[in-house]
Amino acid sequence: MTTATTTNKALAFTALNKFATARVQLIEGMQKAGYTTLETARPIVIEWACERMGYGLESKTPAFKVHPESGKVSMVSSHAKYESIKTVVRDVMLMLAGTTRREVSPKTEADPVAVAMKALAKLTPAQLRKVLAAF
Repeated sequence: MTTATTTNKALAFTALNKFATARVQLIEGMQKAGYTTLETARPIVIEWACERMGYGLESKTPAFKVHPESGKVSMVSSHAKYESIKTVVRDVMLMLAGTTRREVSPKTEADPVAVAMKALAKLTPAQLRKVLAAF
């Protein structure tokens, strides 16, 4: 192993160790602050992410709002930095959840038979006879 590779590997391990420690400290810190579930942590994470990016409630264009009736905190989807803030919130929430993987989304593949039947229903009688003659 070359010196550069050994140095790079050592630096990478140091960075990974800091990350692992930081994640544990984040989870423990949130629990000590009273945010013991993901549901209770999400609003404060949204507020923190907006503040961190300079779009808190005191800014000219806040990126989140607190609904007066429910007290629920939500991001402003029309805000210019919405996608960036949403990414920060997602990353922090994944760290709190103990995972760095995205949840598997259900596949939305169309049923090929249903697609074929729908296409056949749009054909004229002459076109349908041609298709059926091909089989």
